[in-house]
Amino acid sequence: MAKKRDTQEKKKLIKRLRNHYKLVVLNIDTFEERLSLLLTPLNVLIVGGIGLIAVISILFLLLGYTPLRFYLPNYAEEIRVKKLAVEATFKADSMEILMAQQNAFIQNFQGVVDGTVGSEMPDTSIDSHVDPKRVEFTRSEEDSLLRAEIEKEDLVNLHPQFNRDNESSYLLFPPIKGTITDKLNAQKQHFGVDIAAPKDAPIKAIDDGTIIIAAYTAETGYILQIQHDNDLISVYKHNSVLLKKQGEKVRAGEAIAIIGETGEYSSGPHLHFEMWRNGIALNPESFFSFE
Repeated sequence: MAKKRDTQEKKKLIKRLRNHYKLVVLNIDTFEERLSLLLTPLNVLIVGGIGLIAVISILFLLLGYTPLRFYLPNYAEEIRVKKLAVEATFKADSMEILMAQQNAFIQNFQGVVDGTVGSEMPDTSIDSHVDPKRVEFTRSEEDSLLRAEIEKEDLVNLHPQFNRDNESSYLLFPPIKGTITDKLNAQKQHFGVDIAAPKDAPIKAIDDGTIIIAAYTAETGYILQIQHDNDLISVYKHNSVLLKKQGEKVRAGEAIAIIGETGEYSSGPHLHFEMWRNGIALNPESFFSFE
């Protein structure tokens, strides 16, 4: 009896879900029918479920792929923790190098104290086979031409005050090693080069300078802009994490960001790198070999 009753209840429920109802919208003043819909409870449940799934999917996409995710309480903390982890990694690498240098110094100093430095003694005898007065040095024509060619390229300068006056040439560090996927093209408003590199690769400052912009934009994601001497400005776009803040001083070769693909104009992990001087865009390929 109980099974028969349960079966009857299920049939009644299914019948109720399939019953047809008419939803009518009337004009109160004239009782004119404006709109009518033929509905069943089952159709209402199905359409409502699909609508709820669509709303949840749209919210997920907005929070997952737009700047709105930065308003989530835990996301900003995750970015901060990631930044701290990257900084800790660089500090650990620096400490490891420093410890290796200290160990090498201690070993060399111990060798000096023990008198075990080197197995060959230098020739300190007064009798020498070389007459210093006869030693002459003349710069060859090829050497002079090579020096002039290198100085014209503005890539190397042995002056101790390089990059610190208007007359000196540049000794710059490449921001990253990778493959150039898009070259400078002023006609297409592309004033830099796009460099594809491995995920989480560090981006380095090309020279000493001051961070003048450290921000996020919808088009180019996380960006850094550094003011260097000699009116030189370098720009780094589409980063995933910024390691420096606006107003901070940076040294040449120091890690300033992590490569990423943030921003609407990014189609994969890469660095968009620009160089400007006196309002003119420079071609980075004239200064660096990124391969």
